[in-house]
Amino acid sequence: MLAQRANPLWEFLAVADPPAPADVIFVFGSQAFAVPARAAELFRAGYAPVVLVTGHYGRMTRNRFPAPEALVFRDRLMRDGVPAGAVVTEPLATNTLENVRFGLAALDRAGVDVRRALLVAKPFVMRRCTATFDRQAPDVDVRCCPPTTSLDASIDREPGRFAARLVAELDRLDRYGAAGDITPQAIPAEVRAAAALLNRSPVAGGAVPQAPAGP
Repeated sequence: MLAQRANPLWEFLAVADPPAPADVIFVFGSQAFAVPARAAELFRAGYAPVVLVTGHYGRMTRNRFPAPEALVFRDRLMRDGVPAGAVVTEPLATNTLENVRFGLAALDRAGVDVRRALLVAKPFVMRRCTATFDRQAPDVDVRCCPPTTSLDASIDREPGRFAARLVAELDRLDRYGAAGDITPQAIPAEVRAAAALLNRSPVAGGAVPQAPAGP
């Protein structure tokens, strides 16, 4: 039931492009270990010589990870075959805007000239990631390369809260676009209608709760 009702949101949010040669694989921190696994896969396939991983602690990693997301993901990347010398870490960013700004600054300090980037994050935040790049670094050509997965396989919390998180992502796009942090996104009417239905319908045995701020 959740997949059927939430699929219009998922299809809109989970932007995915075919990978192409780039200067960097730009990884957004989170609790999802499928993200560094995908980045390592892209690196091993030769799509870019450098992996940047950015992120401090988020709501879902603060009490779960022993170190900032960037450092935990770095260790995963190395375990999956990415040499330490190919990884640039940025462990201070606490939101997507900071991920992009701080991550690009870290790459600049490392002497990496970024003109093309492959973005890797949880699928449902990919639209916001690319919209942030479009606003903050419009000269960088980006492609969204999230882990290849389905909506059902990506549910990382109680289903009602996951549905609420997808709805909240649309609100973030509206608010951050109005604030000038991202390129404004035209959300299709059918996606807004699906979000409204999720907001007022029981999901997984309970009404969709309000999603708190967080990843």
